[in-house]
Amino acid sequence: MNRVPHIRRLVVVAHAGLAGSLAGTAALHVGWAEQVDAVRNVFSDYALSDGAYGIFAGTVACLSVGSTALVAGLVRSGLPVGTPAIALLGAWCGGLALAVVFRTDPPGDPSLGGLVHRYAAGGAVAALPAAVLLMARRLGRRPGWEATARSLRRISWASVAGCFAFMCAHLCVTASAPNPLAQRIGGLLGLAERVTLALEVSLLFMLAGVVAASRERG
Repeated sequence: MNRVPHIRRLVVVAHAGLAGSLAGTAALHVGWAEQVDAVRNVFSDYALSDGAYGIFAGTVACLSVGSTALVAGLVRSGLPVGTPAIALLGAWCGGLALAVVFRTDPPGDPSLGGLVHRYAAGGAVAALPAAVLLMARRLGRRPGWEATARSLRRISWASVAGCFAFMCAHLCVTASAPNPLAQRIGGLLGLAERVTLALEVSLLFMLAGVVAASRERG
């Protein structure tokens, strides 16, 4: 059976899902700019804003669907992705799905669902660059893919740095007695998260390009 038409359709679905997530993100940032501070507040806080949960859920669902189509395309492409990378990409997709089902907690009101949301989202954000780094290492050994693998590694390491910056800001926010420096760093929590997410969405678009190019380069 010819796998090219299936790969083409999966790439279209992946691009559509990613584009839908970008549109939803833009709508949230514009429509709820007065309720959610993009520098201080995390993206999940949109789910707690009046009238924003539907758009938030749709945005993350689009990202999850697009990512799932992308994983399916990678599997069908025949590229040397590797089982560990696919498993980590599956964790990314699953974490996004759980983040939709379980809402984050309002400040000072912890719940089991909120914990699920927090750890699922955190695990997803950590899993994606790890998956791409593993994949890039294998892809770089394939003739004709060296430059693509280098680009994937660069953005992946930038995303890893963003994850550490976000973790640092989160620790500053949750510190029991933060000093002035920790307060300033914690005030950048939302910005650190958004930069990290922007890098990770860039990775997904790059992976979509890899799947599309696999039809010609093999």
